[in-house]
Amino acid sequence: MAIEKIGIQHIGARLRHGKPFMTFTLWLAANLTIADYALGSFFYGLPFGYILIAILIGNLLGGLLLGLMASMGPEFGYPQMMISRAYMGKKGNTPFALANWISTVGWFTVNVILGAYALQLALGIPFWVGALLLVVVEALIAIYGHDMIHNFELLMSVALGIMFIAVGLIAYNGATLHWVSYSSSASFNPFLFALCIATVFSYLMSWSPYASDYSRYLPEKTSKLKITLYAMLGGLIASAFTELIGALVYINVGNTNLNPINALAQVSGSYALLAMAAIVLGSMASNFLNIYTNSLSAQIVYEKTKRWHAVLAGCIIGFCLALLGAANFGSFYQDFLLILDYWITPWIGIMAAAFFIRKARKGVESQKGILWTPITAYLIGLVASAPFMNLTPYGINYEGIIASSLGGADISYFVSFIVAVVAYLILTRKHTKL
Repeated sequence: MAIEKIGIQHIGARLRHGKPFMTFTLWLAANLTIADYALGSFFYGLPFGYILIAILIGNLLGGLLLGLMASMGPEFGYPQMMISRAYMGKKGNTPFALANWISTVGWFTVNVILGAYALQLALGIPFWVGALLLVVVEALIAIYGHDMIHNFELLMSVALGIMFIAVGLIAYNGATLHWVSYSSSASFNPFLFALCIATVFSYLMSWSPYASDYSRYLPEKTSKLKITLYAMLGGLIASAFTELIGALVYINVGNTNLNPINALAQVSGSYALLAMAAIVLGSMASNFLNIYTNSLSAQIVYEKTKRWHAVLAGCIIGFCLALLGAANFGSFYQDFLLILDYWITPWIGIMAAAFFIRKARKGVESQKGILWTPITAYLIGLVASAPFMNLTPYGINYEGIIASSLGGADISYFVSFIVAVVAYLILTRKHTKL
């Protein structure tokens, strides 16, 4: 298989190939990963029924946004952040591409930390050796590019599916031993319930700025409905299942201070090697997407960058950050990245309104400056959501006035999306050019 020559350029008709089901296997494999599983500690303390509801609602909503963004790829033939240029303008889109570059290298770092720690625990090798091995493999796959990533994710969707089913059965059997004691102590907390929904939602919807990167090679007339459903279901099934495993693991160990990998190793017992293998492969499946999309975002910020140069640069930065952040197990990075995710939902709102409601299809190459109308709508959505934010779970002493009146519940993701959509539609109601 040849190395992909194309970066952020348009995919011509002769290069189009593939079936919409590819988006299912890709997002399934990418979300059978440690990042989703690690949410298990968030759920601890809620009655199990409410845990299931939070997982379902958050993933349904997050998966829907991911699917909608993925459906844009075939018609445009560009990566997601290039499509954003059509609606924000080339200069207006630069801050979004930069935010996505920071986010992708950050999540790459978190997965390197967790994957290397699992290798260290399983094989007894130094942390830095495990991290280096992961980064080298991930760099090679990302340099080969789009088709190699899809082929690998297809294999991983099967292998990881089998592994996580086995790990899930182990976690369930362990949790049943503690079911009565957990049920008697668990109680409904609206703040915790809302936090769980928002966090689950933010994990899956945060893939949205990546979505068209992996659907842009599909034939132009590929069904948008099929892409939406396949991408949504792939992400939803994987995220919900791994998050459920995380919840069962922490019900078993009864200690949310225990880091997720040690907790899983404790629950797995003699099957710990299988569990660690699932963690390592899951971190890799996720990181192929993180570093590939990172390279495309780098090219959007600075077009003279070669894609493979950007891959190597992102990998080197991620490796160095992993060594620096290993001591706190990536929790600092995860808190930072969850806060950073607040930029995404109003951006999705503008993208969705422009594409699906206003039917805007042109401007990726021609819009050179800043399109102030959508930027204004975006800022209105972001500012309007600030009173609904609660950043205290992430170590920042800020709780918006409305979040405070709701007992600390943070619904700002949903507010920023809705307000951005409404503001955009109002501001463009008389426009012929968007």
